[in-house]
Amino acid sequence: MNRAIRLVLAVLLLAGCHAPATPTEAAPKVALWEISDDTGAVHGWLFGTVHALPASLHWQRPAIERALGSADRLVLEIGQPLDEKVAGEAMGRVAFTDGLPPVSQRVGPKYRDALAKVYRKLNLSDDQFKDQEDWAVALQIAAISGQKEGMMPDSGVEPELRRMNGARPVEGLETLDGQFGVFDRLPARAQQVLLEQVAVEATDDKDDEADLMQLWLRGDELGIARESTTGFLADAQLHEALLTGRNRAWADEIDAMLKRGARPFIAVGAAHVAGSDGLPRMLMARGWKVRRVD
Repeated sequence: MNRAIRLVLAVLLLAGCHAPATPTEAAPKVALWEISDDTGAVHGWLFGTVHALPASLHWQRPAIERALGSADRLVLEIGQPLDEKVAGEAMGRVAFTDGLPPVSQRVGPKYRDALAKVYRKLNLSDDQFKDQEDWAVALQIAAISGQKEGMMPDSGVEPELRRMNGARPVEGLETLDGQFGVFDRLPARAQQVLLEQVAVEATDDKDDEADLMQLWLRGDELGIARESTTGFLADAQLHEALLTGRNRAWADEIDAMLKRGARPFIAVGAAHVAGSDGLPRMLMARGWKVRRVD
């Protein structure tokens, strides 16, 4: 399990990204938002990330550095540095149920060929996932597939933000246990859909301009919002549990943080800051002004 854990948290962002994106010739324009009150006073910033990236990809821009330099803390999805051992233990506490059928018998008949193809492509088998629940198998398949295609968490946005942040505090909107718990509480049907869709996506070799990585680099919020309603996120239960519901909880937490006088730089997965159920809209609904920073 451990070889996949460091990539587990990339799953929501990398679904549909099947090959390393090459740097665009244009300067990156990754989206950044400024959060202010009615007087125009700036209280914080909101930034959408990709958790695992090709090592050579350049995404930083001066506005990001200025905003982080003006913040009093860095707020990430998970505050603690992602450690393989700790993450593996957290996943292991909730990922297993004794006596489960082999994974290949749990997916619907029309998805079994896709799962078999994934197994061959990634050198996996049912034996490696004995008694692991569908969500845990799905996360690991997506993670191993991403790693094979060059998506590395050490090159992701969060480690670089931690370095840029220096000695300022780092806080988390969730814990590892809480994040894995979101998946573990999914109904059986939703877990099966997640596994089936991840298997399909892991066998898709296309790499076109609509790739999420390129949308992110261009700051294309509408494009990211469209991508966030495809694949397993097209399922209403999964979309609510993995995106909208978490955004709602995070918006409440951020709102309270801002009202306490904090000045945070908040960095969460790009899918969480796009669309009508993204954090910018939710914070606006709570009375804050949120605008894109050029």
